[in-house]
Amino acid sequence: MRTADAVVIGAGVNGASTAYNLIKRGLKRVVLLEKYLLASGGTGRSAALVRQHYSNEELILMVKRAIQVFHHFNEEVGGDCGFVNCGWAFLVPDYVSDGFSRNMQMQQRLGIQTQEISKPELLAIEPRLVLDDVSRIAYEPGSGYADPHSTTYSYCQRFRELGGEMMQMTAAEGLVIEAGAVKGVKTGHGEIATEIVINAAGPWAPYVGKWAGLDVPIQVTREEEIIIESSDVGGPPKTAISDMAKAIYYRPHGRTHTLLGRGFPKEYEYVDPDHYRESADPKFIEEASTTFVKRIPAFEKALFVNAYTGLYDVTPDWYPILGRVEEVKGFIMCAGFSGHGFKLGPAIGELMAEEAIDGKAHSIDISRFNLSRYRTGQLFKAAYGANRA
Repeated sequence: MRTADAVVIGAGVNGASTAYNLIKRGLKRVVLLEKYLLASGGTGRSAALVRQHYSNEELILMVKRAIQVFHHFNEEVGGDCGFVNCGWAFLVPDYVSDGFSRNMQMQQRLGIQTQEISKPELLAIEPRLVLDDVSRIAYEPGSGYADPHSTTYSYCQRFRELGGEMMQMTAAEGLVIEAGAVKGVKTGHGEIATEIVINAAGPWAPYVGKWAGLDVPIQVTREEEIIIESSDVGGPPKTAISDMAKAIYYRPHGRTHTLLGRGFPKEYEYVDPDHYRESADPKFIEEASTTFVKRIPAFEKALFVNAYTGLYDVTPDWYPILGRVEEVKGFIMCAGFSGHGFKLGPAIGELMAEEAIDGKAHSIDISRFNLSRYRTGQLFKAAYGANRA
């Protein structure tokens, strides 16, 4: 029987980052299980925005650490994460002005490089924007976007170089639980004896939780995006933008393409992660593109070159479930990121390694993210609602 100091289930960005940090911290035998291929779940079709505007201190500190890693990825981890430091702007309507002010004050107090800028200042960066319905604008010059496949691959590759074992095309099929403690993981290629299991299975995390006798309140939603050829309309936007005023987001996607998605508020379609439509709906393409053209009229004649659907693993309060669970010794949750997971990935891996090796995360306090909050009613509240956090 194969034995391991720890088994990580799921090779998305958070599972890969966790596995790498476990072995970096000194564990000798770490197994990373993936039912299909790396980044083949929610990570691979992430919008991969890297921004720092959040409504609570813990997430701000997490993404502050994560962006440090993205900026210095080759030195910190090794390899390429595809990070593009194009900046990020947040366009908000007037009705959230108070929450915006509180968030900006908290972020600046915690050392985030962010500032409120005027419409003329944003137009100096991207002059094609029409900003008539925008009340206030946050700008983060150090933010941008990265490549989810390159990031995950680099973590997996470094993990393997340091002696970790990655098992692709190997689904977890159950857990061995004895006397309320993890003793192993069942797979299609045999059982792995271990006393630490980290559930980083993303959309499949509730199934892994059930094997441990846990009710993990995660639902899976379809999240659609469009890739637009932008070379003949003046190129992609000059900065990444989360546009709350129009409930869309958009960013450069390489040198000539633009990525466009729909933000909150919108109708959510809950799906089975093993059976869902992976193509984007024509209605979504029409509505999102029409809204986008109102913001940047130059894109009216742009051609769409791809459209697809990814997955979010969504919790009731749109915040992740992190850390050890009370009910099962050795079982650690790392799921329910609700659309935040990619940008947090570098910090999450470090925190999960602290949970597994030190018994508790200590570089950032993640105690509020525990699974038990749904039983006690201590849910998170965000300034803007849903996954805007």
